[in-house]
Amino acid sequence: MPRNMTGGSGHRSQRNSESNKTKQNNKIGDKMLDDLMDEADLDGAHIGRVMRRLGDGRMEIFYTEKETIEGKERPVDKLIQAPIRGGMRGRGKKDVWVDVGSLVLFEETGLGGMATHRILSVFTPAQIARYKSIVTDADPRLFLKGTATADTSDGIEFDTTEVDEEIDVDQI
Repeated sequence: MPRNMTGGSGHRSQRNSESNKTKQNNKIGDKMLDDLMDEADLDGAHIGRVMRRLGDGRMEIFYTEKETIEGKERPVDKLIQAPIRGGMRGRGKKDVWVDVGSLVLFEETGLGGMATHRILSVFTPAQIARYKSIVTDADPRLFLKGTATADTSDGIEFDTTEVDEEIDVDQI
């Protein structure tokens, strides 16, 4: 919808402008992408995908981290729980929405207990495209479209192949 430039009695003041929370969120994401471009040390900042909501402002986040195992550097999949930072809660959550499937920037807090990580920023589609161009070897599972599907299997698998011979239950 085009911006209302005429004003008048039906004009809604400041309706089409970005809020301070949105600007701050975009600024954090852009600064991190600039640091990635300059190959600076991110110092505990990671990019992950929200897998599910846990309530109370906490999210379950999937990300990959490179770890050195037996002298070789390998990517390791991790799932963590991270709360949303304070500016993105309350009134701020209307402007910066964190949902399942969102790509987020989060950091390690250095604290023990439950709050070992916290979500700093949510990436916009333009920032996601820029991240893909900067980090070409990023995990493609971060960019999957759609929502996360819950694994409903209970670990029991049945053999569905047809067997022609009869099995005598009394011999078992």
